[in-house]
Amino acid sequence: MVRIAFRLTVLLAAAWGIALAQAAKPLLANGVALTAQYPLNRGISYTEARPFAAALGLGYLATGGDLYLTLGARGIRLAIAASPKEAVSAKPLAAFRQNDALMIPVKAVAKALGAVYQGSPVSLKVTLPPARYQSHLLSQAGGADQLFVGFSRDVNLVPLADGAFRVVGGAPESLFWPLFGQHLYGLELTPDPYGLRLRLRGAEGQSVRYAPVPGGAMFWVGERPKAAPPPRVVVDGGDGDAENAVARAVVAALKQAGVAARVSNARGTAARAEAGAHADVFLVVARGPGTAVYSYRPRGRALALRFVEKAREALLLGGAPAALARQVAPAEASAQLAARLAEALGAPRGEAEIALLAWAPKAAALVELGPGAGPESAEKIAGAVLAYLGRKP
Repeated sequence: MVRIAFRLTVLLAAAWGIALAQAAKPLLANGVALTAQYPLNRGISYTEARPFAAALGLGYLATGGDLYLTLGARGIRLAIAASPKEAVSAKPLAAFRQNDALMIPVKAVAKALGAVYQGSPVSLKVTLPPARYQSHLLSQAGGADQLFVGFSRDVNLVPLADGAFRVVGGAPESLFWPLFGQHLYGLELTPDPYGLRLRLRGAEGQSVRYAPVPGGAMFWVGERPKAAPPPRVVVDGGDGDAENAVARAVVAALKQAGVAARVSNARGTAARAEAGAHADVFLVVARGPGTAVYSYRPRGRALALRFVEKAREALLLGGAPAALARQVAPAEASAQLAARLAEALGAPRGEAEIALLAWAPKAAALVELGPGAGPESAEKIAGAVLAYLGRKP
């Protein structure tokens, strides 16, 4: 009887402990008192999104079926589930609506945005340390000053007037550094009710742009540089039906990714080479005994184009006009493209004197497809070109 009573006491204590663990808890978010709830007693703490974002100085955007919370270059997207059950069962965890409020998982959001999360049986605490100024670096880009300002963590900025910005959660400081730019002559930091105010002296009346970057922010003051033209890709399938089918599939995949690409329908060596002379990336698709990738290597100097060689030498020496870099790429560009293609196709890579590639002033490669190469080769080739261009598939 004593043992039964003891066991009953233990079970009741355990049940009471679980009940306590699942009850609502006070949540201190950067010193602001909030409440954390545990939907369906799953042990996952949720709190209202708007007051939590305000307490930590987060960017907040609810659109469509998603909620976005941002801190400088960091961010988290939370799908808005139809019910608490779906939210806590989702992977990753989702948000859900409760009355007129959006509820978010506290620990997951804190971890994603670099905040410190502390939990105990009786309360929760989430903190973001003050963002302290650490460094700055000024450079020139065309007719604009480009200034990086680094902080001890990612920060959100609120633009004010005349080159001033509020650094939300910044450690209040009074500092000034002279700058020697085309427009900027000083960087000034002063305390602000919301943390820190950053002012770019010399930016008054100028075009000012900014963007968050990891650990700080970039500012551009002055004339906006002209956007570089989009890269052009030309794919040559030769005279073979199978090769042209692959070329068309590669172009279709690149266009879907937003790249300006076309199939070369030129006939004859000179016309085909001319099509490649106007491309940032020139690909030749051919059939061979096995799948392989080739870049150009001159044999002797018969096909070495002197003007291309001289242009590449000028680029290496530095100081060449920007227009030259838009017309000619270093020889290493073709090697980098070939390496991407060989890796994607799992194929060997070589060099050969291929007349069509000799005339290409930028990145060029020949892809030989073996008898066993199927339609999936086009997707791999397109993916390799996107990787070379620094684009996401």
